[in-house]
Amino acid sequence: MIRHWISATLVACVAASPLSAQRSDWEIRPFAGYAIPTGTHRDVFNNAVMSGAEAAVRLTREFDLVGSFAWQPSRGKYNVNERYADVWVYNFGLERAFRDERLTGGGFVPFFGGGVGGRAYDFRSSALNSSTCYSGYLNGGASYERGWSSTRVELRDNLFCYKSPVGTLDEQTHNEVGILVGLGFRF
Repeated sequence: MIRHWISATLVACVAASPLSAQRSDWEIRPFAGYAIPTGTHRDVFNNAVMSGAEAAVRLTREFDLVGSFAWQPSRGKYNVNERYADVWVYNFGLERAFRDERLTGGGFVPFFGGGVGGRAYDFRSSALNSSTCYSGYLNGGASYERGWSSTRVELRDNLFCYKSPVGTLDEQTHNEVGILVGLGFRF
């Protein structure tokens, strides 16, 4: 399924042509990806697909203010009948893009950034308690920008608090790496 989405993304980006020489400051970026729990989080969750969208506004040629929202249908490792949880991830951050002024058609634009936000765990089992907690992230990647569209590949490292859905354990810091592929549309 992800291979089809990636293929469609690449075809759409290649087929997109510049509509105007003027560029907009607003961009919508739908994405799909894969979440890989690391460290302690790997003990309680399996890898999961994710989908979502980012909205970005170009503050300057180098800096974009971004907000993102994603959904992960994750499978936990708790000993209950229904192990799935809907994980909702939302963030606001800043990206530093290395755009080359000399490029007139299209070009690759490396970027890195970071931000803060939250994560909500909605467990499907009534035996597990749902919770919400803070998060932060660092990201890096590259996009190919052409006219009013772009194709992005991003690696995101998420650090967040996690409240166990069983017992009265305190909050713990957990980590997850995300690999995201998406499109961008400026308007």
